[in-house]
Amino acid sequence: MTLMFQLMRAAVDYAGLFPPAGLPLNEVIANYSNYLQSGERSMLGRLIVPASRLGEYEAAAEELLPRGNRTDPWRISALAPPIEEESGTLDCRKFSTAVDTILSFNERHQNDQRTIVDAMEVPAPTINLIKATIERRADGVSSFLEIPDLSNPEPMIEFISQFPASNRIFAKIRTGGITADLIPPPTDVARFIAACAKHEVGFKATAGLHHPIRSRYRLTYEDDAPESKLFGFLNVFIATMIAFEHRVSVDKLVEILSCEDPLKFGLDDHRLRWDNLEVSAERVAEIRKRGIISFGSCSFLEPSSELQQLPNVSHASVFSDGSSMS
Repeated sequence: MTLMFQLMRAAVDYAGLFPPAGLPLNEVIANYSNYLQSGERSMLGRLIVPASRLGEYEAAAEELLPRGNRTDPWRISALAPPIEEESGTLDCRKFSTAVDTILSFNERHQNDQRTIVDAMEVPAPTINLIKATIERRADGVSSFLEIPDLSNPEPMIEFISQFPASNRIFAKIRTGGITADLIPPPTDVARFIAACAKHEVGFKATAGLHHPIRSRYRLTYEDDAPESKLFGFLNVFIATMIAFEHRVSVDKLVEILSCEDPLKFGLDDHRLRWDNLEVSAERVAEIRKRGIISFGSCSFLEPSSELQQLPNVSHASVFSDGSSMS
């Protein structure tokens, strides 16, 4: 398998329901079905659906879900509302309802294996709420805990690291939004990645990651939409690879995250390079499993098509597992 295939395998969690795309559920489901049958399907990860809409999804997707023992089930990451805390009192009602909905959904599909919720995502802004969420989460389902305060994420990342990897508990970072004020500075993202690498905590990123390389882009799809500097998903993935392999400084990660020249990234079939730092293809595959799990995007076509337009990147290098390549 090529390095780029390993780097981008199942990397994009499709979130077409959410801004700036904001598509109807039926259209999102049809898109996801088409993407799974496309030549770029290896880059596609989970479908993002709010837990509260799993019933709608189930009905709308019925005719498109895979059939037969040789097909993989559609994998869903369900968004759950956070546990709330006021004056030391926890209100878990909405979160518990979401967990019950997820478990009931999986129980209904246990025999047909056509679709499964194998991940859930929930905001957890404090250590106390992280603990409460982990204690009440859905068994057997990966959990991505979104940390909104990036000014000092390490205590929360360190707390998550106390749980065995077999529990599949990960962090989550929001890297953008439809207004410029929702985009964190590179230092904050670098600080988060460095903490995850230091404590061996995997994570996913979401929002503002439609494009592979950092640059100025429109914040929405309107012709007159304002522009802002957005993170490139390739920048984020490469920064994570370097951080997990070499434990570099926050300043070095800021440098990688801020790079707007794709030619500065060394990518071939055998290794990934930044300056004099290298990560082998084998290690890239390992760090994808335990470092950066995926990124959420309301578009799948933008990331998959723009990646192929970069210098020295081809369709085969990204989407072929190498089995038919000499």
